[in-house]
Amino acid sequence: MKSNKIIFKAQDHHVAEVRMKPVPASQYIPQWWKDIPKYANDSNKFEMSPGPSITAKQCAPMFDGLVSGYIIPLWTDILITRQNGVPLIQWNNQTPAMDVWNSEQSGGVEIPEGFGKEVFKYLHGWTIKTPPGWSTLFIHPIGYSNLPIKAISGIVDTDILDTEINCPFVIKNNFEGIIEKGTPIAQIIPIKRSNWMAEYDELESEEYYINIEKMKTKLYGYYRSIRETKSYK
Repeated sequence: MKSNKIIFKAQDHHVAEVRMKPVPASQYIPQWWKDIPKYANDSNKFEMSPGPSITAKQCAPMFDGLVSGYIIPLWTDILITRQNGVPLIQWNNQTPAMDVWNSEQSGGVEIPEGFGKEVFKYLHGWTIKTPPGWSTLFIHPIGYSNLPIKAISGIVDTDILDTEINCPFVIKNNFEGIIEKGTPIAQIIPIKRSNWMAEYDELESEEYYINIEKMKTKLYGYYRSIRETKSYK
């Protein structure tokens, strides 16, 4: 498969030297995934009927989600405190790490349940450039649902925009404490732009069941054996 190139350009030498670089998401596989055993019960892993008691560890779509694209990490420790219930963010560096959307900018934005209405912006300092025709999907890091912050998703035409893309996020209600340097803030995945049109059809008689039978010719990992491997370096 042909490799495309995504370029992360630091705003200046200070950013290049001090702030953490975006890195492949494969470097941020969450610990809970690493801890999942391959089999629910090792003593039954060769059981032939109804099949091996495999766990989610064998789910290729879940794994592909975890390792797709790149992670933008927090480049400095931040301290979150509360003043009259409103979160305040502090950090030691002289250069700005955070900004905030004012209420007029963020008014009407749907906020996930359990998170405050204040929308902050993470200033990571990197301009992202993709090849012509490629955009970038920004999402909350897959597999990190328990973070005290949550990124707001969006898509940017990074082949056209030549400035830093600040990552908006919200903070969990009543959270106070330190969020450490290196915490994943956002996951970014290059996507190719194209126009699509929905079409609706139905399978031929027994086609669905034949497909299922083909899949069952392997004890497990059928999709893993046919999917196209993607790499992000």
